[in-house]
Amino acid sequence: MDYVPMEGEFTPDEAYQLDFRPYRPGTRLSFGGMGHGVLLRVHLPEDGTLSGQYNLVLQPRYFTRVEGWFHNGEQWKKIVTGRLLPTVAEYYSTKDLVFELDEKQLNSAFPIYLYVQDMGSRKSLLVSLVSRQSYLNGDVSFSRYIAALYGTIFVLALINLIFYFFIRETPFLLYSIYMFSALLSMFWQEGWIVKILALGDDHWALLGLSVFSPISVLLFYQFYRSYLGIGLSSREGKLILGFQLVFATVVLIRVIDGFFFSGQSFGYWSQVANSLLIAGALGLFVLTLRYWMKGYRLAGYLFAANSILIAATLARIYYAFNISAGGFWLAHAFEVALALDAMLLSFALADRTLSIKQERDKARIELEKVDTAYKREQLLAEFVRDSQALVANSNGENFVRELDQLLFRSMQRILNIKGGMLLVREGKHVWQRSFGGGMMLSRLVTRIAEERREGLLEACSRGEVDMGVLDGYRDRQGHFKYLMIPIRIREHMDYCMLLVIPHDQALDQDLVSGLREFVEKATHARMEAENMEQLQRSARYDDLTGVFNRASMEMHVSHMLEQCADGGRGLALAFVDMDHFKSLNDSLGHDFGDECLKRLCRFMKELLPRQAVIGRFGGDEFLVLLPGADYFQAAEALALLNPALGKTVGKEGVALSVSVGIADCMSGQKMAMADLLKQADVSLYAAKAAGRGCIGARVGAHGESGPTRK
Repeated sequence: MDYVPMEGEFTPDEAYQLDFRPYRPGTRLSFGGMGHGVLLRVHLPEDGTLSGQYNLVLQPRYFTRVEGWFHNGEQWKKIVTGRLLPTVAEYYSTKDLVFELDEKQLNSAFPIYLYVQDMGSRKSLLVSLVSRQSYLNGDVSFSRYIAALYGTIFVLALINLIFYFFIRETPFLLYSIYMFSALLSMFWQEGWIVKILALGDDHWALLGLSVFSPISVLLFYQFYRSYLGIGLSSREGKLILGFQLVFATVVLIRVIDGFFFSGQSFGYWSQVANSLLIAGALGLFVLTLRYWMKGYRLAGYLFAANSILIAATLARIYYAFNISAGGFWLAHAFEVALALDAMLLSFALADRTLSIKQERDKARIELEKVDTAYKREQLLAEFVRDSQALVANSNGENFVRELDQLLFRSMQRILNIKGGMLLVREGKHVWQRSFGGGMMLSRLVTRIAEERREGLLEACSRGEVDMGVLDGYRDRQGHFKYLMIPIRIREHMDYCMLLVIPHDQALDQDLVSGLREFVEKATHARMEAENMEQLQRSARYDDLTGVFNRASMEMHVSHMLEQCADGGRGLALAFVDMDHFKSLNDSLGHDFGDECLKRLCRFMKELLPRQAVIGRFGGDEFLVLLPGADYFQAAEALALLNPALGKTVGKEGVALSVSVGIADCMSGQKMAMADLLKQADVSLYAAKAAGRGCIGARVGAHGESGPTRK
């Protein structure tokens, strides 16, 4: 095979006048310096050894236009093909430029001329003569590979497009459009679109490729920006948008030049566009690597995809300028790279979606934590409010148990708690108190606390949460386990709460820490409520005897008299005074005197009606209020005291007795508290005058003019 540069259009008649030069396969020819292209002269064997059907194959196929001139023994025949123009036979793929030779052409004495035109690049070419059947077999295998590659790209693009309609994530849509446009660009580049549209003019076919190829590039940059979440206001976003605008402008100028100025500067603008592509690819490579190195894991997918495209582009450029037989994968490196990118970017989108979902789940969990914490704070505020109400309404009886039950019910709104126990160690003293649950469960918790006390208290002192199985107890709901929560009250004090929960109760770190925080705050609030109740009790009750003090009794008397005046129940008021108390106190000691007062209060609580209100009015004198009773009913009730006191003789051998003075106020009667107290006082003086140990006579509404006791 030999060649000659052409200065004008080729005609077969002038072939014998041209000065051909020998061509060594692989030599690169500069089409830009050869005017109208290169004419190749191919000599076929003249010994008659060729028989059958053969194809003349020209590689690579990336030439703008190739004219094949064949002589069939009678005349010259011209066949035109090229980069974007159809081959002779429709059943061939577009990987090579193929010319079919019949037996006349094979055995003709005339050489075959190939007139090759291109856009001015230096390229090497290869012409080979291949058996048609052998070529067809290889072409079928090639078509299968290509179909598999394109099918992979199409299916992945379609799947991600379907995903977009479900999850409405913009990167999925841009990915699908980018892949579809890249497929369309490759179809055009391989000549299949040209076949479908029947574009016989290679000029229009090349201009069409100049439009569709850049679109896929612009879409890739758009996908890139959307995938990484780069906003237009950021520096990277502005750079990408600026590159897109410059590249689109250059492409538009190239297309306008091709349409309206016959492509006079088409090659120049093509080189500018290709330079921009290379610069853009390197820029994306550096930017993606920067994001990846900064810890953005998802950028690694784009880095790998960009690296594959760059490697494929370099391989394709190398193949276009350094042709070699069997370089199929080099020739189609871009198709392979695009299929790999389609798979890689699909994984990237899936990973990105999973990461977004995980972030949203994490945000939802954090929001739930905030919501749960807010609910715990509300529950704590409710507990504080209820405990204060309990303090205000406390009568001193069962206050601690009621407070325990209030805390137990509050904790049940956080966790399914069946019962529990407080376990406290202060110094060498250890005490425990159970709450909630039935008697069997309470006994079992007590046994567990006693058996594991030291271990629980040691864990409590270290501030560690402990958990274990409650062996030996099971009800219809299944087995149970315990949860020990340490509570920091003050130094040198181990205070923990042992909670009984179902064995299948799920416990995570957030739930336990939230419960622990609530229990700690609620316990502090509980202790404050106990202190308030003790202060209130000290203000309302007598410390020695446990009955109401004088101030509380005066409040009760005033309230009950108001009810009487409004038509409510009547009221009987009685002074109860211990006989000879001063002498007993002086002779036998204050401890004995205190014990006598306590004994009297105990008998009054036991013997008097439940509605009786008892208080210490001063020294050895007590005040008793009997709502709904009159003088006679009160006298009947109080008459039980002296017989009971007389039977209780202590080791000192002293029998006790009391003197009682009673006054009453009828329903609807208006009476001042001072008047009622004065009547009772006069009645008490009468009892003492009658010899003590008895009940004084009833006094009239205006009292008597006799002396009163001091």
